[in-house]
Amino acid sequence: MNIAVLGGRFDPPHVWHFWTAQQILENVKGMDQVWLLPDYTNAFKPIIALPSDRIEMLHCLETGRIKLSTIAIARETTTYTVDVVQELKKDPYNKYFWVVGSDVTAEFTRWRDYQKLSRSIPFLVIPRKDYPIENLPSGFHRVEGNLMLSNVSSTIIRERVKRGLTISGLVFPEVEEYIRRRNLYK
Repeated sequence: MNIAVLGGRFDPPHVWHFWTAQQILENVKGMDQVWLLPDYTNAFKPIIALPSDRIEMLHCLETGRIKLSTIAIARETTTYTVDVVQELKKDPYNKYFWVVGSDVTAEFTRWRDYQKLSRSIPFLVIPRKDYPIENLPSGFHRVEGNLMLSNVSSTIIRERVKRGLTISGLVFPEVEEYIRRRNLYK
């Protein structure tokens, strides 16, 4: 199978995570599944919600072809993409692709072993609003098609929750209810 892996903090997961995965399935020929792969901890930015909370919220985004993967969380250490990719490559039956937004391409050289990583797995770059795709690193491929663009981010959602503003439409209703019930991001 061809599997695209969308990694990240998912703090919280939002509708644009879902639509990124869906657009990969619709526009990348031969893609069978997209795995949502949450970090245990992130090397660059803090994570607020517990891994168990993020896993529960991510279940709301799953479909038959969009699935949750807990490979990184199970490691219980800082998530480095190069380590996750090495783990994935032990599987001889699937071909993996790593998904990033166009906002990430400028900071790719900050990633651990980025040169090794770019040779280890093909990268799929999904355009993000306000982050034009200019020069892509070697091994990176722009996702082409009639794509929807957005600037929705987990940061915006956390800020809105903290300020007592609505997040309806930015997250799935089940995620919104989970955030409210668990009193997250206050």
